[in-house]
Amino acid sequence: MSNPNSHFPLTLKQCRVISEIMKKGTEKDASSSLNLSQSSISRALSQAEQALQVTIFTRGWSGAEPTSAGEVVISSCNRILQAIFDTERQLQDNTMALLKLKTYVEWRHLLVIETVVKVGSASVAGQALGMTQPAVSKTLKELENMLQQPLFSRARRGLIPLDAAKQLASLFLRIAPVAQSLPNELKSLPNQLTGRLSVGMLSFSCQDIVPIAFASIFKQHSAIRLQAMQGPYHMLANALRQGEIDCFLGLMRKGPLHPELIELPLLTAQYALIARADHPIHTTAKTINDLVNERWIVARHGTPIRDYFESLFHSINNKPPIQALEMLTFASSEELVIHSDAIALLFYDEWNIKQLNPRLKQVPISLPNPECTIGITLHKDRQSELINRFIEELRTAIANKQNQQ
Repeated sequence: MSNPNSHFPLTLKQCRVISEIMKKGTEKDASSSLNLSQSSISRALSQAEQALQVTIFTRGWSGAEPTSAGEVVISSCNRILQAIFDTERQLQDNTMALLKLKTYVEWRHLLVIETVVKVGSASVAGQALGMTQPAVSKTLKELENMLQQPLFSRARRGLIPLDAAKQLASLFLRIAPVAQSLPNELKSLPNQLTGRLSVGMLSFSCQDIVPIAFASIFKQHSAIRLQAMQGPYHMLANALRQGEIDCFLGLMRKGPLHPELIELPLLTAQYALIARADHPIHTTAKTINDLVNERWIVARHGTPIRDYFESLFHSINNKPPIQALEMLTFASSEELVIHSDAIALLFYDEWNIKQLNPRLKQVPISLPNPECTIGITLHKDRQSELINRFIEELRTAIANKQNQQ
């Protein structure tokens, strides 16, 4: 018999592996779930990608993440596996034994039984498939073991298919076209930018321009998989170095901490002291000295904004307040200021400070050297047309904001 898998771009084992990696997020967890070695999982995925000539998964922030082509492959795999599962559930009504169809069935099993059902003879089916009659009988026996029930009754005129055999033949006729059409589906993907763009955002940074850039890219290139996540600098830098994200945005340091990373400035901003609009500090405080005993909301230790906060108090020979409350997001910090007597040290570009929530107000104290720069950090060896397009959209969003001032 010619290899039955040659009729199909993916084996059913590969479908199971791809679907489980998507569900579990990692090859390691998929191997545990499928009771296969991790090397077997990796090999099955690699063979599937070679057969289809696409990359199905990339390494991402939370594990294996599907590419645009991968989404198409996963959808087909899930349709096939769901049909097998539904058939097994129907056949389960005929026996108390645990069925193993969805775990072990392969194309050769379904191809053989569909042919035997059609021609009514194991020997004739063997001739049609290029198999010996014993090989056909052996394959049918494997299926009966998976289902714990007979598939055919014998008669003078040949094999009479029972309901289980008919259901398996029908299953094959439903799922074979799904698998066989997959290469053409992949070839017909729109001729546009594809792939994954995974963007990290440092706390307090660029929450307004990243969604605008994403929306513009998605409108023009809907096949792109867009992701944004927030985290501290060291976590995002390591994720970028390992290829889990493509870039990250935030306040620029005095050069990136790793030699393989580069920074591009995007937008000038300024540190600002913010309090509730009706806070008495707006009339009583004249200098930083007047704020020593206030409660503070600041970014976490190790960030440029925290370093600036501490330098303010060192400049007046005073220790930074130890009761400072650390917040991770801009929105949560502003909301906390509104509902408390705390003062926040934040940073705003000129447009955002003019659009400040009316329940908030900038404390009228002049800060020393308040200028700071928001930029994007990239890996110098992993740049792409998609990343360049994202940077263009960011700069367009910034220009549009500035034109509204």
